[in-house]
Amino acid sequence: LALALALALIHSTVWDAFITNFHLLGISICVLGRSRDRTVARLFDVVDVEFEGRVGAFVHAAGFFHERLLEHHFDGAISNFSVYDAYHSIYPKAFVAITEECLPRMSDGAGRVVCITNPGCNALQPPRVGYDMPGQGKATMEWLVRMYALRLAKRGLCVNAVSPGYTDTKEWDKARLQMGGGDIEAGRKKLDERVLSRSPMRRWADPSEIAQTVSFLCAEQSGLITGAFIPVDGGLHLC
Repeated sequence: LALALALALIHSTVWDAFITNFHLLGISICVLGRSRDRTVARLFDVVDVEFEGRVGAFVHAAGFFHERLLEHHFDGAISNFSVYDAYHSIYPKAFVAITEECLPRMSDGAGRVVCITNPGCNALQPPRVGYDMPGQGKATMEWLVRMYALRLAKRGLCVNAVSPGYTDTKEWDKARLQMGGGDIEAGRKKLDERVLSRSPMRRWADPSEIAQTVSFLCAEQSGLITGAFIPVDGGLHLC
């Protein structure tokens, strides 16, 4: 997603030069703190030094599969809030923490914020059974998108959400291993049978397909699109 976004927003000549130097120099930026607050602070220390304190777009695209996710559902089986809190931390709390730091660094009329949500995380669609823990966190993010969109419209900043369907990323390998009892290929078959039967197009999405929509929402021509939820799910939101 990051590469697709960069390709969409940076002139091709500039991008070619950048990516060549990036690989030659072995450049990477990674920040880690002992807490979320400290990690966010260190991240923006880097932004202020390396990017002159300017942010053009922020995309919250975290993916997370808790090892006990399949044991925690809203059916009387929740004995503590560890899994619930983990999803709230990585989804709405992290979204707010980083967005709040981005906003003072965004130029009026140009800043963009996009979050990745999922089908069934708003009142217009039926909730997805089995997605209990991640769903409650992403439902909160969808509310935050609407609130930020209203409050930031006067600055010309756009805040939107993209709702992918089943997207084939490495994070799904954790579910495949669990479902296959340690055999990832057996788990892959079981997972395909379960999830693809629910999707009208009956195929996994490629991450690049999601990235193209995100890059459009971060581009200049999307300046009147805000508070929107765009499904990229092969029709899953219709079911």
